[in-house]
Amino acid sequence: MKTQILVSHPQIKGSGTQKFLETTGKYFSNNFFESIDLTYPDGDIDIDTEQDRLREADRIIFQFPMYWYQAPDSLSRYMQDVFTRKYVESQRALRDKELGIVVSIGDALSQFQLGGSEHFTLSELMAPYAAFANKAGMKFLPIFPVEQFSYMDESQRLKLASDYAAYIGAEQPFSLVGRTEWLTSQLESIMTKRENKTAIKLIIDSINDRKDRIDDLQENIKLIRDEEE
Repeated sequence: MKTQILVSHPQIKGSGTQKFLETTGKYFSNNFFESIDLTYPDGDIDIDTEQDRLREADRIIFQFPMYWYQAPDSLSRYMQDVFTRKYVESQRALRDKELGIVVSIGDALSQFQLGGSEHFTLSELMAPYAAFANKAGMKFLPIFPVEQFSYMDESQRLKLASDYAAYIGAEQPFSLVGRTEWLTSQLESIMTKRENKTAIKLIIDSINDRKDRIDDLQENIKLIRDEEE
């Protein structure tokens, strides 16, 4: 699985959210991060290079903070320049690839629903990307929201790291237990290549502990269902 992560953020150097996500993603192999704003500060995009790189990817991720219900300008410019009609429709260069959206929001996710203060769901706001995926013959993945990152505590950020790693790198869809097993195997592989293994081992132990609790919960649910029958 090769994943191309296209980050659109005009102030990326000062973004704690993007730094956290990039640091997490780079622990794992076959993830390529590209900041559109840093790579092409003048907006002059190398179309051939980008198209060739995207051809090699199995999964493409658009990653950005939501600015007034849409992505920053650099992603729109990238799409207009790189995703030409010839490339997308005639050559079908993106066919059967996956497209995911990682969007960071400053408001609570609960507000993005009918009856919430924002009145629209994230799925509704991100619908143009789903339409593009459909046109390009891609599989559109569920949206991955990063909600109020600056307010997260350590345990919440640990969960975000594991969920994000799975979103960008693991085969989808899969169960919670399947995701846990995938993440554990990835971390064990990383641990064999690093001298400081303590922190990674603690994460693995924490994940396995949660897996045991999930297994126990599933077994209890099965027993309850058996008794009802």
